[in-house]
Amino acid sequence: MLPMNASDQTPCGALFEIMKRSGGISHKELASLILSERPLSDGRSPMSRASDRTWVSRFVVHAPVGSVQARYFRDFGVAARRIMDRLHAQRRGALSFEQILDIVCGERGAAMVAALDACRQDVRLYQNALVRMRDGEGYTVGERAEAALVLFVAAGCSADVGYSVDYAMSYIRDVLGGQLGTPTSRPVRVACAGMDGALVDANRTLGVVRIIEGCISSDPYWVDPDSEGVEIGALVTGPDDIADVDGDVSARHARIWFDGAAGGCWLLQDLDSTNGTIVVSGDDGEPLRVASGETAQIHPGDELRLGATTVFILIEGSADMV
Repeated sequence: MLPMNASDQTPCGALFEIMKRSGGISHKELASLILSERPLSDGRSPMSRASDRTWVSRFVVHAPVGSVQARYFRDFGVAARRIMDRLHAQRRGALSFEQILDIVCGERGAAMVAALDACRQDVRLYQNALVRMRDGEGYTVGERAEAALVLFVAAGCSADVGYSVDYAMSYIRDVLGGQLGTPTSRPVRVACAGMDGALVDANRTLGVVRIIEGCISSDPYWVDPDSEGVEIGALVTGPDDIADVDGDVSARHARIWFDGAAGGCWLLQDLDSTNGTIVVSGDDGEPLRVASGETAQIHPGDELRLGATTVFILIEGSADMV
C-alpha cells in the first residue's frame, strides 16, 4: 500500500517509492539505474553518488520540483530499459510484463498521478497515454510495458507531463517502430439530446465544456477565433488543446477553429479518428456523424460526442474569456 501522504511527494519521490514498494528496487539501486554517468562541474557524475544516501535524498528523491536538474539523469528510454531488465530478470521475485504494466498503470501507480497533480500537471493527458499503452492495439505486452515504463520514468524525472508524453510517443515511433492504436470503444447506449434555448452571442468566442453523466465537469475551454484553433484528443499537447477525454478518443481526434470567410462560422474536422465524431444539433437534437477527415459546421448549443462516452457542450462567451 502506498503511503497516506503520497500526494505530498514530488514525481521523482513517487518514482522511487513505487519502485521500492512494488518492484523491490531500493533507492540506492534505482539511483544507479537512472542517474547519469556524465560528470558535473566538480568532475563527479551523479551515478557515482548513487551510494551517497544524503546526496540522492537531498538532490533527487526529495528535491523540490524545479530544482532537480535534467543532467542528473541518463536518457529516459535507457533508464526505463534498465529498470525493465531489473524487474523482469531478477532471480527472486521476477515480475512479468503484465505485472509491470499493472504497477505503472494500476492503483500502485496512483502516487505518481497524485504527485503530478500536486505540481499542476495535466494528469488527464498522462492517464490517457497510459491507457493507450495498456489497451491500445499493435504491440506485444512486453512492448507495452516498456512504453509505459518510459513514460513513467520520464514523468518522474522531469515532472513535466507534456514533455514526457511527447518523449514517450517519439520513443514508441523511433524504437518500437510505430504508434499505439486507439483502444476500441465499448458500445454504450446514450440518448442524443441538444441544449435548448438561445445562448449569448458575444464576439464569437466558443467555449467547449466537458459533460460527464449529464453534469458539467470542467470549466470552459475557450477557443480564440483569431487563433489557428484547438485540437481535442487523448495525446494533444498544444497550449490550448483539450486532452480532457476518455481512453477511446484518438490521440488527435478532432480540430475546432473559426473560419472568418463568408460572414464567419465555427468548423470541426474529424482528424481520421478511430471511434468517430458526432455533432448533435442544439436546435433539433439531430445527430450528424462527421466522416473521417471531413469537416462540419458547429454552433453554440451543439453537443459533441467523441468515441463512446466523451461528451462536450458548446457555449458562447465574450472575447475577454480567452
